Amino acid sequence: MRIVLTLGAGLFLSGCAVGPMYKTPEINLSDRYSLIAPVSEASARDLHWWTDFNDSTLNALVHQGMQGNLDVAEARERVREAEANVRRDGVALTGNGEIEATGNSRGGESTQVSVTGSFGLGGRTQWAERAARERLEAAELGVGEARRLLLSSLGTAYIDMRFLQRTLETRQQDLQSRRRTLRDLNKQLDAGAATKLDVLRARALVAETQAEIPAVTADIIQQRNRISTLLGIPVGELGIDLGYKGSQPAPRGVSNMGVPADLLRARPDIRIAERRYAAAVSDVGVAEASRYPSLSLSGLITAPLNSGSWNESFVAGLSVPVFSQPSLAASVDAAESRAHQAYLVWRRTVLVAVEQVETALADLRASNQAVQASREVVQLNQRSLDLTRRLLVESGDTTVLDLIDRERSVSNARATLAANMRELANAYIALRVALGVGHEEIAEVVSRDAVMNAGEVIIE
Repeated sequence: MRIVLTLGAGLFLSGCAVGPMYKTPEINLSDRYSLIAPVSEASARDLHWWTDFNDSTLNALVHQGMQGNLDVAEARERVREAEANVRRDGVALTGNGEIEATGNSRGGESTQVSVTGSFGLGGRTQWAERAARERLEAAELGVGEARRLLLSSLGTAYIDMRFLQRTLETRQQDLQSRRRTLRDLNKQLDAGAATKLDVLRARALVAETQAEIPAVTADIIQQRNRISTLLGIPVGELGIDLGYKGSQPAPRGVSNMGVPADLLRARPDIRIAERRYAAAVSDVGVAEASRYPSLSLSGLITAPLNSGSWNESFVAGLSVPVFSQPSLAASVDAAESRAHQAYLVWRRTVLVAVEQVETALADLRASNQAVQASREVVQLNQRSLDLTRRLLVESGDTTVLDLIDRERSVSNARATLAANMRELANAYIALRVALGVGHEEIAEVVSRDAVMNAGEVIIE
């Protein structure tokens, strides 16, 4: 009966767990982004933003990447590990059991069964299990974060590949145009209307263009290989046609993006940092509970194998960490410091997220303006080139240097337009990723804040 009472008292005391109570951290954010007005919740189109490019190849790559990316697979395995840690840390009573058989020369044989167990009275197990569950939530959110980063890397690699393919196309167009110029000059040289120096300049321009093509081709292959790796597929076994379709991807338009506070709900990295902060607060509870006594139980049963009576004995006691209190107190201080560090990581994650959104908004607006201006520059330079070529052939009112200069201007204008198209697409991707939308099948975790907000906050 005394043992039962002792065990009951221990269970009662363990229910009065010591330690801090967690409160969701807060940070002041403006109610709108500086470059765009606030809007309602994200639509289905916003959540699947890559479809704004109207590119079936990109859609196929995203779908396959969500299934095969190795970082996503690794994040899923971390969830399994975290689930196992919850089961491990949720075990309240720990101990061992032993069975021993003895014999002597007189033929007496007996069996002893001993059991020992320990039960912490400061709520250490509850705090450890709570910390493990919070880390499990962080691991579940990590799957969504891995998908978010995949969308960023895959989208950027695809946009860069299309830019390089467009660059290769324009270089080939430049090569054709410059070869045409060289042919015209050779005819004029035969007719005495051009000089050998003019022809040499034209030939140098052709050779210069030919020299640029191999490097661009190699860069295209590099981006294709990058895409295969992101999809978790060996190079050469992708199975998706990445051939150039004649145009660079461009988003159909920029929809409303929301407000900074939406980041706290949408971005997995912010939610992960918040869950890790919660786990660090629970670790403070583990450290404080370790300073309290633990209930120890032991029992011994001796039974003869032949005949005789059984002997039973049970012992219950308290183990008090008297001399280790200074080191345990230092452990509490260290745990509190780690909790403060986790809180600062959460704040930094929020601030970086807002910075990324604001920067992407500015880049998107600037890139959109640059693309519109670049289109006009290409048209004007192309018209100037056509006019210069006609004047050179028909009337000689212009020089070969003017023609070569116009050739270079058209080439540079096309390159600038292609680069601005790439910047526009990448800025759009950066904005969507920064807003934390689009990571499909993100694991939804149940918030335990309502249960844990009942007391005062010890760590802020």
